[in-house]
Amino acid sequence: MLTRLRVRNFKRFDEVDIELGRAVVLIGPNNSGKTTALQALALWDIGVRRWNEKRSGKPTRGRLPGVTINRLALNAIPVPSADLLWRNLRVRDSRAVDREGRRPRTENVHIEILVDGITADNAWSCGVEFD
Repeated sequence: MLTRLRVRNFKRFDEVDIELGRAVVLIGPNNSGKTTALQALALWDIGVRRWNEKRSGKPTRGRLPGVTINRLALNAIPVPSADLLWRNLRVRDSRAVDREGRRPRTENVHIEILVDGITADNAWSCGVEFD
């Protein structure tokens, strides 16, 4: 059972934390994020499935290596362009500064989706980051 959804930089969400339970009903006016929350869950599912296809069972050291997700895999999220998944349509941020707080530099904006849940009385948490 999924118990919580946390999303950052996805479509209309800057940062959102949604508690989930046994039965969940999303109610709100048009353009309030109901479909976006469901699309975030779909994107998380795509990321987890793709990760398991490519990396499950392989040892990793240090930072976890990524896997590629092509546009065809995004059929569950009906948008005409993958760029539309990012908040304010921005896939890069040029306002970032280096570690010393000096020169502006360009960085990719990451979509982060973290899902918590309970399976057989064991709590778990699984997050994916899209670059």
